[in-house]
Amino acid sequence: MLLKMDPALKVAASELRWDELPALPPWGAQVRQPGVASPFVGVHAGALVVAGGANFPEKMPWEGGVKVWWDDIAVLAKRGDGTWAWVREGTFKLPRRLAYGVSVSTPEGVICAGGSDGDRCYADVFMLAWDGVAQTVRLTVLPPLPQPLALMAGALVGRTFYLAGGQHEMKGAVPSKVFWSLDLAARGRAGEFKWKEEPSWPGVGRVVPVAAAQRTAAGESFFLFSGRVQQAGRRSEILTDAYVYEPARRAWRVLGKVGGGDGVSVMAGTAAAWGEREVLVMGGDRGALFLKLEAYDLEIEALRRRWAESGATERGALDEAVGAALQAKRQIYEQHPGFGREVWAYDTVKDTWRVAGEAPYAPQVTTWAVRWDDAVVIPSGEIRPGVRTPAVVRVRPMVR
Repeated sequence: MLLKMDPALKVAASELRWDELPALPPWGAQVRQPGVASPFVGVHAGALVVAGGANFPEKMPWEGGVKVWWDDIAVLAKRGDGTWAWVREGTFKLPRRLAYGVSVSTPEGVICAGGSDGDRCYADVFMLAWDGVAQTVRLTVLPPLPQPLALMAGALVGRTFYLAGGQHEMKGAVPSKVFWSLDLAARGRAGEFKWKEEPSWPGVGRVVPVAAAQRTAAGESFFLFSGRVQQAGRRSEILTDAYVYEPARRAWRVLGKVGGGDGVSVMAGTAAAWGEREVLVMGGDRGALFLKLEAYDLEIEALRRRWAESGATERGALDEAVGAALQAKRQIYEQHPGFGREVWAYDTVKDTWRVAGEAPYAPQVTTWAVRWDDAVVIPSGEIRPGVRTPAVVRVRPMVR
């Protein structure tokens, strides 16, 4: 979403004010909320809507924990005394348990597209609208995606919802170069209100990229940053490239690498327009420890293949090697420092990057940054591999 700042505020993007709103409440029958990765998030009718997501509610993944997907919805609304409180009840449900889709805020409601559970990706698209009078969430089904899709990025440019990247399957997935659009202004016009295939960016397909809408000289445009290319049986490619799609020209431009110079990975991070010409990119996985964990996974796979083909005399040594690799993985998980604390600001006019500040909270990934009044709000998400947070962080401009 485009975050418009009043010029009279004399906002300096290098001065960011951080605080927290009430934490996300528990899902289902949980006593506490550990937080969720990749929920649907948006703002409608003055309230924050958070729905679905996935987490490890019992144990961490390196302890044998099982990942759980959720269908719960909660709404953070203002009470009569001016304080904020979550509204949640059993009837606030998604059509199914979902995470890893994309959501955008519109005047009509929060539009949610795609996503997955533990078995498959989905093509579902629906809108969640908050009715503050009736204190309920209303769900409207919208045109489905051309194919199931998850782990993509998206943004609303004007009245057009764009989706980029992702994957169509949960097993053996290949990174996609999908670039689809849904013109919300066509709603109600038979035959026109449907997803369309747009020209894809000139780079490779990717999962967990970062996207935002902001102005360029050609008008409001779609920005795509970073992500990764997973490759079966091989090391992933961590991406630091950047692109902009200008709908007025129906064409892409290649930008300088994220962060400038040799580039910085911000995969799975969050982004939001800031002022009239900048995009803030927050959090993001820099990739080094991700690749180390992946290398151990590949080593373990190879050792287990050898084990299956070996005789009894060799299997003891192979078991020890697998155990050592698993212990090394566990050590990385337990000592992981979290994700990138730098807040990067991209200038859409100069095609330059600078560090606009540093997050005082554990940076969140696999969630969304959404505009809410004069702030950007980042609900829940992942703060270390497998570890979530229920925190709802708010970022506002300092006024001087």
